[in-house]
Amino acid sequence: MNKINIHLSQVEEGMTLLDQFRVQKVADGLKVVKSRGGTVYLCGNGGSHSTASHFANDLTKMCRIKAVCLGDAVPVTTAYGNDDGWENMYSNALVGRITAEDAVIGISCSGNSQNVINALRVGREAEALTIGFTGLSELSNLWHLGVDILIHASVPDIRAQEDIHSICGHAIVRAIQEDE
Repeated sequence: MNKINIHLSQVEEGMTLLDQFRVQKVADGLKVVKSRGGTVYLCGNGGSHSTASHFANDLTKMCRIKAVCLGDAVPVTTAYGNDDGWENMYSNALVGRITAEDAVIGISCSGNSQNVINALRVGREAEALTIGFTGLSELSNLWHLGVDILIHASVPDIRAQEDIHSICGHAIVRAIQEDE
């Protein structure tokens, strides 16, 4: 089997293992956030940041939901990272801004990105809807954080996990858009 087939097979396997009920719960929760006039705050690092940014774009453009990818505000996040520690670069951007009408979506394939975990903690403290996208490890910190909804890409390869997260984002946007 060549490497392309291996990758596509892993994505296919991950999609069959995906809990589609949880994906639907995310769409339903984001519809509630929209109806309340809330904002969806998204964060991630590396490829997960790219997924968060793309998801924020689609929520804003296609669903007319206020959505902000925290990492897209480069001067703000890097200032918080430099001044308050990189583990606080997303959470400190949320403090004083997030409300119970909002949602925080944190994406971390390892589930151990402390800046993503801290942002989700701030969301929980504000009683906002908290959503995590993670990868294989049930030993990760994100898995045990107690987010409201956890999307779990159950394959070992991070590239396949990122693809599954992106597919879920598109499915959520489609579900929200088609219900309007």
